[in-house]
Amino acid sequence: MKHGRVALGATLLMLLATIMAACGNPGTGPVVGQQQYNYQTPTHNGGTVVFSDWQFPDSTNPWFATSVVDFELIPALYGGPVTIGSDGNFLPDEVTEVPTLANGDVSKDGLTVTLKLRHDLKWSDGQELTADDFVYWLNVLLDPNTAAASTAGFDPDTLASYVAQDKYTLVLKYVKPFAPYLSYLPFAAPKHAWGSIADKDLANTEEVNLTTKVTSGPFVVQDFASQQSVTMIPNPNFTSTTLHKTVLDKLVFKGFSSKDALIAGYQAGETDHAQDFSNADIQKVTGLPGLHIAPAISYEHIDFNLQNAALQDINVRKAIEEAIDRCQIIQAVLNQTCDKVGVDTILPAPSPYYDSTIKALPFSLTQAKADMQAAGWDCSANPCTKAGKPFPTLNLVTTSGNTQRANVTEIVKQDLGNLGVPVNLDGQYYGNGPLFAGYGQNGILARGNYDLALFAYTFGVDADGALYPSFDSTQIPSDANPAGGNYERVNDPQVDQLLEQGRTTLDPAKRHDIYVTLQKLLIQDVYTIPMYLRPNITLTSDNVGNYIDNPTSAGNTWNVGDWFVKRAAQ
Repeated sequence: MKHGRVALGATLLMLLATIMAACGNPGTGPVVGQQQYNYQTPTHNGGTVVFSDWQFPDSTNPWFATSVVDFELIPALYGGPVTIGSDGNFLPDEVTEVPTLANGDVSKDGLTVTLKLRHDLKWSDGQELTADDFVYWLNVLLDPNTAAASTAGFDPDTLASYVAQDKYTLVLKYVKPFAPYLSYLPFAAPKHAWGSIADKDLANTEEVNLTTKVTSGPFVVQDFASQQSVTMIPNPNFTSTTLHKTVLDKLVFKGFSSKDALIAGYQAGETDHAQDFSNADIQKVTGLPGLHIAPAISYEHIDFNLQNAALQDINVRKAIEEAIDRCQIIQAVLNQTCDKVGVDTILPAPSPYYDSTIKALPFSLTQAKADMQAAGWDCSANPCTKAGKPFPTLNLVTTSGNTQRANVTEIVKQDLGNLGVPVNLDGQYYGNGPLFAGYGQNGILARGNYDLALFAYTFGVDADGALYPSFDSTQIPSDANPAGGNYERVNDPQVDQLLEQGRTTLDPAKRHDIYVTLQKLLIQDVYTIPMYLRPNITLTSDNVGNYIDNPTSAGNTWNVGDWFVKRAAQ
């Protein structure tokens, strides 16, 4: 892992196999259980752990969070009904047991899910946390005035009703059997603290969106220095079925201005844990103490904005994919080999829905020109033309401050230029906030202010949570549906039908087959271009106890309240 590209590739393959075994064999889907994770009893009480990213969060609230760094802080501040362990198991958090058919918390017809809350749940200010707080969270989420980042899994065509049966019981009733219910359980929000704030004002209220002082997670915000740090102290009222009260005095999130600054800060001892690195950073971090390279259900991809009439033609999308030499990018930018980090499908290993037979189109400029010709474009000259008009220039957007992505986009521009498709990169690099913000916050992707987009997907263990928000036609963002996450504007009846089948099919093996078929369709119709895998690369001091990499969208801070300092500072 620390000795160059060959060893790294072998290690990744071994880790992928290990996590695949832990997540269940292909066809079983995510595992549901009451297992406890491998928690180590703290050997030292007190002290401070600092964790870091090369970005700063725009929101720490589940209603509004959109970026990776946003979700890094949420486990510190919010509990949830369940959590996802590092082995892919669903574990109980605020509920006494994970609701299943076997224990009767899910009705035999799959239409009703009952959440049995712990009776000792409290907010950090001492107020009781009850089922009414979950109802409040759902009411706010589903109010269009809130402009929440996503309502997938809670829309009226999915969730028929939700009611607090009593203080400790929340009953969810679905329109149809809803197989992925565990990936869409609601959070609780402190109605007593926020209920007097109009829903339309919540996103712009700092104590709700960023600096909340009333939390349900293991910590509460003590101090917030914008674009610098978030200092958190223990929530004295935290309780959980799986996780534990923190023994730390403080947990600090420290933001850095760039990856190089983050690495330098880790080397200088300014932070104990650094993450959100990419393949291109491996050479920079190789040899540093505490390097972790683990698999993740994550990869970089290029999306199309199907509002662009030229991109609605499947032959044009095929040509664009064929014109991009993905292996050249992997070798030139990542300094790795295509067989190690190349990706061809939507849900790569260690997803339990991974299928190795799915293959994206290979690089071929000749075939790309033939497909453009099939779409009516003449690419014998540059740029391609149709009826005497040139192919429209495509704006390719991605994140700013990321050298790897900047280098990738330059090669993509060159490759597509060779085809005769002009690409513009000027002014197309955005901070995470503007790029990934929701429709209500005028996000670039959500508003469709792009033609091509390069960014990463990091998915959970259930295929529905990965695919439905991104590809179902009901999730296209609009004034009427501001929480939609289908930024590509995919509107395909076959895709919708398969997503619906996956949602309403309770048999795990049948669900697996449905999602493999769906992935084949998404790749065949080139609704996205998989580029390369993103392993989970982190730097963590050996003085941090209970740090455990998590390959799912739950993220590496999934159990941050259980982290501890192994030994006191000398």
